[in-house]
Amino acid sequence: MATAMYLEHYLDSIENLPCELQRNFQLMRELDQRTEDKKAEIDSLAAEYIESVKNMLPEERVEHLKKIQSAYSKCKEYSDDKVQLAMQTYEMVDKHIRRLDADLARFEADLKDKLEVSDFENPGGRGLKKGRSQKDKRGSRGRGRRTSEEDTPKKKKLKGGSEFADTILSVHPSDVLDMPVDPNEPTYCLCHQVSYGEMIGCDNPDCPIEWFHFACVDLTTKPKGKWFCPRCVQERKKKKVTMVISSVVHHHSVWGHWTQLRWLMNFHRRTMVQWSTAPAQWTLKQKEPVLMPWGASPQSRRALHPASPSFQEVMLTSERYNVQRLPFSHVSNDDVAFFECLMPGRVITNPEELKPFNVDWLKSVQGCSKLLLKPQTAAEVSQVLRYCHERNLAVNPQGGNTGLVGGSVPVFDEIILSTVLMSQIISFDKVSGILVCQAGCILENLNQYLEEKGFIMPLDLGAKGSCHIGGNVATNAGGLRLLRYGSLRGTVLGLEVVLADGSVLDCLASLRKDNTGYDLKQLFIGSEGTLGVITAVSILCPQKPKAVNLAFLGCQSFTQVLKTFTTCRAMLGEILSAYEFMDDKCMELVKRHLKLSNPVTGSPFYVLIETSGSNSTHDEEKLNNFLEKVMISGLVTDGTVATDEKKIKMLWSLRERITEALTHDGYVYKYDISLPVGKLYDLVTDTRARLGQCAKNVVGYGHLGDGNLHLNITAESYSHSLLDAIEPFVYEWTARCNGSISAEHGLGFKKKCFIQYSKPKEAVFLMQRFKAMLDPKGILNPYKTLPSSS
Repeated sequence: MATAMYLEHYLDSIENLPCELQRNFQLMRELDQRTEDKKAEIDSLAAEYIESVKNMLPEERVEHLKKIQSAYSKCKEYSDDKVQLAMQTYEMVDKHIRRLDADLARFEADLKDKLEVSDFENPGGRGLKKGRSQKDKRGSRGRGRRTSEEDTPKKKKLKGGSEFADTILSVHPSDVLDMPVDPNEPTYCLCHQVSYGEMIGCDNPDCPIEWFHFACVDLTTKPKGKWFCPRCVQERKKKKVTMVISSVVHHHSVWGHWTQLRWLMNFHRRTMVQWSTAPAQWTLKQKEPVLMPWGASPQSRRALHPASPSFQEVMLTSERYNVQRLPFSHVSNDDVAFFECLMPGRVITNPEELKPFNVDWLKSVQGCSKLLLKPQTAAEVSQVLRYCHERNLAVNPQGGNTGLVGGSVPVFDEIILSTVLMSQIISFDKVSGILVCQAGCILENLNQYLEEKGFIMPLDLGAKGSCHIGGNVATNAGGLRLLRYGSLRGTVLGLEVVLADGSVLDCLASLRKDNTGYDLKQLFIGSEGTLGVITAVSILCPQKPKAVNLAFLGCQSFTQVLKTFTTCRAMLGEILSAYEFMDDKCMELVKRHLKLSNPVTGSPFYVLIETSGSNSTHDEEKLNNFLEKVMISGLVTDGTVATDEKKIKMLWSLRERITEALTHDGYVYKYDISLPVGKLYDLVTDTRARLGQCAKNVVGYGHLGDGNLHLNITAESYSHSLLDAIEPFVYEWTARCNGSISAEHGLGFKKKCFIQYSKPKEAVFLMQRFKAMLDPKGILNPYKTLPSSS
């Protein structure tokens, strides 16, 4: 009876879909009208061109043809947007049905729980809760240890063992433990929270608990063959019921709308405006429809390109952004032969091997380089650049290729000069803490090397497992430790750089104080490989802190986040090493796409505070006093604290892997902004209001301690119209607040034309003069960082 009532509600819910579909169909009709208007404009411009072409000057002809080309681009853009809207509508229907199927499964589970009678008392959640002082928490630190009878759940006789087990298993481990459960580490049985007695593991690899006492699942001996816990058995039954219900829904009236949508997707494909041999004749030619297998889900389509949610290969940068190739030479067989003699076995021409070096980490831009070089020394880099300078061959320096603004991959066929094999540590002074190493050293490897000697790198990034120190310096990367140790402009003591003509500039000093003339290394820090190729770095490294604490807190408003920061800075002072904030949408994406568990839920904003010092007792006392104050004052409503290294890493992953989670949500428009701290989140709110339903998600997170906001907008796929709605709105908003359009990612390819929002034209002109002086032929990382000087 209950199932029949729910099915009726299920079908009624689907009936509401036509309203949403109608809205999307209306948008499609509007795009059709815009396309027709542009076609009429193209016809008019073409007729005008034919009529007056004989009397036009060459410059006027070019200008007229540019107008026609611009109208053509807009026409193509509207057609592309219509296809994307149809795909989004298709997925909307698919997701709606999936969501209702999930609701049905939850309904059946809730119904079963209500029918079962159990008086088992759930032990309360751990961690910080409002109204509970720090003193109450101290006695229960650590997993599975209790200090009072009050905290220990009472055991009861196991009558109806499976029902009792089901009640226990409905609780997730993170509900009763201090920290989220490590998916790689078996957890203790929930009803005992200790490791004594006979235990058995569930054979379902996705089981969140993994280990159970025999008594809890009504076993006396280990069964033969595979064994699944009661919870996993229930999940299997639910899937069967869902399949039955889904088969009923397939015959419902909504399928008429779904069929209409498939017709739109298959036959209303993008159209292309093509010129015939006569410039005045224009025709609209329909592409062959790309038929989609009936029943194929969006997930299965995305699986073809796991790193990108688009339905095709990453578009070439030159095509997407309409870039014209500069007059560089093309790589010849003689060029390849020269490089083979110079570095045998380290010259790559295989297209398959070149693919990952031609595409950026975000899968948003792509070049078509046909040659990759892997030098091992500065001398080899010098010979490569000297040869390229003489031959007028463009070069794209590349480190770990973790950049987010398209600065690390070619735009056309530039030679990729990778520092991947330049990974030697040259020296380390234990007294001064100064490290000298080649530019290709991976940041995490350097940190591990230093930790063994009692030091750490002053830089910490989410991409530390892949990024190179040379690339970090070339982009002036900021990261998570800037609040404590400052920027690379202060910690980098010297550089070895190879200039465009192959000459080597050796400024690899190891002195903290050197006041002799201009500080030339500052020219190359943040230059993004446009002035020279960094081959070695001298950097000052701080001592490794002996005591590290991490607090993950929930706040109810951004105002409370700011007040918490003010209190934190005043009370923690010299031991404060990081203050990061995230909104709830970030946590939702991390949980959904990466399956990470958030120990603090139900808050609109989250704050991650790290302290690092030399005295654990002193640091813990200061942190406890701070936490007690913000809890009592109501600035923080929930939270948890970690001192164990493994748990600290687990909490940091919630912040560091947001970028990764965003890539799973669709195409990402990324903005790295510096703003006055008080206005940091206003940009997120205004952008969200401006875009409305056009964007899939608009999220904000970043380094609040130094006023750095990461604004990210996701969509199902790239859209010119959505980009026009974002830019230059975001940059204009930032300029009005006297902010910077790039706090730490650089300008790269994507932001070079917006530099005027942060720098006056006199400063840009001076930068262009530096570029012309150091790289007169412009062969180093062309099309990046600075707008064209013409």
